Amino acid sequence: MHPQLTLSLDATPATSFDTFHVGVSNAVAHRSVNAFVEGSSADRQIFLWGGEGAGKSHLLSAACQQVSGRGYRIAYLPGELAGQRDALVGLEQCELVCIDDLQRLGHAAEVDLCLCIERCRAADTMLLFAADRPPEELGLAREDLLRLLDLGPRFRVGALEGESLREALKGDMERRSLSIGDDVLDYLFRRFEPTMTTLQPVLERLIDVAVSERRKLTVARVRTALGE
Repeated sequence: MHPQLTLSLDATPATSFDTFHVGVSNAVAHRSVNAFVEGSSADRQIFLWGGEGAGKSHLLSAACQQVSGRGYRIAYLPGELAGQRDALVGLEQCELVCIDDLQRLGHAAEVDLCLCIERCRAADTMLLFAADRPPEELGLAREDLLRLLDLGPRFRVGALEGESLREALKGDMERRSLSIGDDVLDYLFRRFEPTMTTLQPVLERLIDVAVSERRKLTVARVRTALGE
């Protein structure tokens, strides 16, 4: 284990494995990352990939919160930040290093990332990467970086859809001691693109309405709230 040092988590939202919406398309990734940071897996490196809004950043953040909560130093960097000068220096001193949106890493930073991964692996630092596509589709200039990114297992994080998405939205309401009817969800699924990325901000707006008015959400009230 690395020294018990703390690092600010201001760069990443406070999320947890418990608040992650588990469905058929992401259950393996959720279970594997949880086991990874709990130490019940022999792996020291994982690569997650999937489309925008699928929950990759949520899993990275949850991993950071869990390891940091035990008093260990972590590092969370989005791809564009990882490409800045000296951003990857000294990360081997952390217990966990997460690099998100790796597709945004510039070619100029590939050498530094190779060296960082090698240092971290030598120090037994856990490495967690995420991107919108698998490593071989990132258009990397360096073959050695592709090889290093593939040293651990990879898991696809699929977006919630259908009944899984519906249950996730109901769960968000229930955690706030509210409810939402199937008729309202049917309307929202017709009115908006049925994805978590699109519907979650809409739901947050409707939650504010329900709380402020202290009234149950109906289709008519939702239409009014949305200015229709």
